[in-house]
Amino acid sequence: MQIVVLRYGHRDIRDYRVTTHCCLVSRALGANKIIVEGNEDQSIRKSIEGVNKNWGSGFELEFTDSWRKTANEYKKKKFFVVHLTMYGLPLQKQIGKIKKQKKILIIIGSQKVITEVYQKADLNISITQQPHSEIAALAIALDRIQNGKALEKKFKNPRIKIIPQEKGKKVIKNQGKKIDE
Repeated sequence: MQIVVLRYGHRDIRDYRVTTHCCLVSRALGANKIIVEGNEDQSIRKSIEGVNKNWGSGFELEFTDSWRKTANEYKKKKFFVVHLTMYGLPLQKQIGKIKKQKKILIIIGSQKVITEVYQKADLNISITQQPHSEIAALAIALDRIQNGKALEKKFKNPRIKIIPQEKGKKVIKNQGKKIDE
């Protein structure tokens, strides 16, 4: 399954941390790429490049000046467009339809979402019909779409690896060399 996330309406100063967290959640929970609409934010690019370098590669970050153009390009590539919104249909009732797709574009908002985004989507999906964070909605959607398998994702050539512990911390750092699995 190929999953791309499109972050709608990123605003440099106001959304830096939230957009960075959307990128990190996308990466950690199995998306192949995130595309951020708005000005190319070098601080986000630097953060994600650093994470890829240290924790393992295989995740892409792009910027676009038009969510509409990007969504149209992905629809032409046969991506199924899912818009996460608290106004949509419940995820648990639509998850079967989403899981059947081989290519998914997930749109998450930042600023107020215009009506055209709702119309462009193949499905408008809610995690809950209550106010909540797009970061949380994205994490839940990615986990459910992939049946929890993203929690076991391995990344290529990590320099840092955590060894799970019941108590305490164990981290392996391998100064620029690949850590063997």
